[in-house]
Amino acid sequence: MTSPPSDGGGSSTPAPSKTRQRVMLAIRLLTTLGAIAWVALRVDVSAVGSALVRVSPLAFVIACASTAMNLVVGSLRWQILLRAYGAPHVPSLGTLVRLNYIGFFYNTCLPGGVGGDVVRGYASRAAFGDEGVTGAGAVVLVDRVLGLVGLLLVVAFTATVFPLPVAESNHVTAIALAGIAVSAAAVVAIALGRTLAPRLPTFLGKRAEQLPSIVKWGPFGVAILLSLVTQSVVAWTGHVIVASLAPEVHLTDSLVVVPLAMATAFLPFLVGGTGAREEVFARLYGPLGVAESDAVAASLLVWFTQIVVALVGGFLPMPTSDASTDQPPKSPSK
Repeated sequence: MTSPPSDGGGSSTPAPSKTRQRVMLAIRLLTTLGAIAWVALRVDVSAVGSALVRVSPLAFVIACASTAMNLVVGSLRWQILLRAYGAPHVPSLGTLVRLNYIGFFYNTCLPGGVGGDVVRGYASRAAFGDEGVTGAGAVVLVDRVLGLVGLLLVVAFTATVFPLPVAESNHVTAIALAGIAVSAAAVVAIALGRTLAPRLPTFLGKRAEQLPSIVKWGPFGVAILLSLVTQSVVAWTGHVIVASLAPEVHLTDSLVVVPLAMATAFLPFLVGGTGAREEVFARLYGPLGVAESDAVAASLLVWFTQIVVALVGGFLPMPTSDASTDQPPKSPSK
């Protein structure tokens, strides 16, 4: 399987650091297992098993295919963002697709849902030359933030036009708009990094000087539109599976429920949001007439869909330095 990037240094990690890593891993695994146990105690496990069997195989195949294609669209958004931020050596779409699959593997299989972004930023560092990891990492962060903005825009619009019949529905739009404002502030902060650098402490100022600025607003706007596409596909993927168990559920319902449920993948102590995701499915689909066991089964299958697609990235090799950009490799000096 793909290994995380290494800086090539020969220094060993101090023992206390290794101990902390083991402790954090143990906490995350225990938290995830606890969340799974809590959900299992609240639902009829045999009913969940029966619901899993009732899901149409075609629905599962469609969900897997949609997830796989969505990663390609996300890779195109990443490439467009690199151009928007003026990266001098933009990787080919094929290279970015491979890196996106590898990153998806880490995001899906590790707690917090951001490990793959670290891998993507490090692996695409050559795109910014001297700005290296800082520039590439900043674009990956913006790429992820725009994904969150797309998610919140889809939720806010749909929840306003087609509100869910739950008490929390009145607050969904306000929370989504607040999240959009915070996300926009993060993008602006990155864009103003070089301007703010002289006013920051030395260490932060040096990093801020390397942050890229938006040089092409047209591509940046296209990237935002592609975020709406990717998040709508995420909702569609979940809807296909839910509708296989509960045909009465409308796509407009899933455009609110599924993105909110999938956002639990960002929770730091859960693998893939497991446990919290099932709770969101059960609480929000329940008032729509979906049995709790069916909602939990649908949530588990949505996660399994991601795992199936993510495993592809687990077996892909990391691109070489020369293959990471569209530029030809340098000739050896004589």
